[in-house]
Amino acid sequence: MNALIKYRRIRLLLPIVVVGLVAAWIYWSQPRRADLATFAPSDCLAFVEVGNAAELLAGLEESRGWQALAGPIGAKSNLLTNRWLVRVARWVGLGNADALLLARSQFGIVFTGAQVGETGPTLTIRPLATLIIETHSSQRRVRPALEGHIEEFARRIYGQPQFTRKQIDGAEITEWSSSDGVRNIVMGFLDSAAIIGNDETSVVSCLETKRGKRAALAGDQFFGDFRSRVNVPDSSLFGFVSRSGVKSVLQAYALYKAASSDAVNASRLLSDTAGNLVNGLACRSQFVEGMVEDRCFLALTEGVVDKLRPTMVAQDRLEIGALPFVPPDAYSVSIYHLRDVDGFWNDLNAVVSSHADVIGALAARPLMRSLLKPYGIEDPAAFVHAIGARIETIRLEENSPSVLMTEALDRQSLRKLAAQRLGPKPRTETVGEFEVLLSSSDNWGASFADNHFLIGPAESVRRCLQVQSQSIASIEGFRRSERLVDLSLPLTAITFKSDRQTAISFVELFSERERPSFSTNANAVDQAARSLPYAVNVTMLKDTGFEWTSRSAFGLPGSLVTALAPER
Repeated sequence: MNALIKYRRIRLLLPIVVVGLVAAWIYWSQPRRADLATFAPSDCLAFVEVGNAAELLAGLEESRGWQALAGPIGAKSNLLTNRWLVRVARWVGLGNADALLLARSQFGIVFTGAQVGETGPTLTIRPLATLIIETHSSQRRVRPALEGHIEEFARRIYGQPQFTRKQIDGAEITEWSSSDGVRNIVMGFLDSAAIIGNDETSVVSCLETKRGKRAALAGDQFFGDFRSRVNVPDSSLFGFVSRSGVKSVLQAYALYKAASSDAVNASRLLSDTAGNLVNGLACRSQFVEGMVEDRCFLALTEGVVDKLRPTMVAQDRLEIGALPFVPPDAYSVSIYHLRDVDGFWNDLNAVVSSHADVIGALAARPLMRSLLKPYGIEDPAAFVHAIGARIETIRLEENSPSVLMTEALDRQSLRKLAAQRLGPKPRTETVGEFEVLLSSSDNWGASFADNHFLIGPAESVRRCLQVQSQSIASIEGFRRSERLVDLSLPLTAITFKSDRQTAISFVELFSERERPSFSTNANAVDQAARSLPYAVNVTMLKDTGFEWTSRSAFGLPGSLVTALAPER
């Protein structure tokens, strides 16, 4: 009898024990979030982290932009072909290597520098980037699959790559090189993490950092403060740009614009002067109501905010209004609302000069004067003294110059400024009830409309004056974006921008069609893109810097993928 009772107890307890063991196995099999910043050297220029690739893809496929454009463009409606298999792979670590990589991996990108080369008269800038993949799986299971994918990619871009393996400080390094040896893909493994880069030095640097031989970004207090301020638990992406990274971006931008080796010294001077005002930049992205919300914080050098706040932050709140001079098909419109434009300009000049050395301070003056030259303003000091607190910039086409529109407080001074750009004998033309002044030498124009002053490309000025009642504010996509903005906040600037082409470019990366969709399905793609809300971003001056928040179809994740993806 005792044996029978004991047997029955075992039968009752055995399923409970089995279920408990399975539950414990599932619990311990789930990946624990790793801090990928422990791979990034403390002196790196920038760091980007994606905590869960599967969740990021799920958010993208559930977004308004993907649901509207995937069908017409020819992309799969589901980026995750089998969510159940992905969940199983994440929970218990079962599945093929590709499923494990997608379901369990964290991804990070470390930018450690840039190589500047010269091809004839053209400067080329190649960023040194390292991809960190914390697979949360054993090397034995995922390394062959990763090497296979890299091999395929190398063959596609290099033709017949040269393949080598070697040992560096106890780590096995695999390298694929182009036939001329100039371009490389380098991969190393450390425990369950793959480190892949376009430069051997950068890969080794990340290996040494993780091993504790170099200081890591994760231990930097400034980085930690940025992370805690910007990042939230459900963020799909987090990015950080250091102070030196900001300077490098500014220098690269200046070199790109100049496109000449003669501009190297000037670009370095520009980056040092402007970069001295900035301590760093951090951003995070998350999915909100079918769109991507990006929030960035630009930390300024101590004392800069206190100097700018009195003349920058207005006492009243920014109002969007009817935008009577913005055409309904305009690409973008930005609205700036300051307390004292004249005082802010003087404070900004003083701040820039005070944070530069002697040479930088001298160079800052022409630099500041050049900020308004794209709008045809040769004397910014006289301009800001003659206008009101509200400024609008209206861009009709994506790559066209903008029209600058302001409140005209001093018409006589503004007319003199217009004459400096238009020439001594401008032609006149009537558009509706308004007179347009036209340059006799090029296509620039200016006009006084009601109590506003407009200056920009002549044809764009004409179109702005012809808007009448059907402005951009009458467009449903614009109104949907306008409702996202909390106008009770002390906003300094707000921008509405057409998101159509940006969204199309991202979705086309996943198209299964051989040629661009516009050639065969242009009307359907255009109609779907027009159903999307405008991208909107707002800027506020906070306690130690600027906070920038935006809503768009695919946000920073989409922009990053589009920028880094190889051309099709």
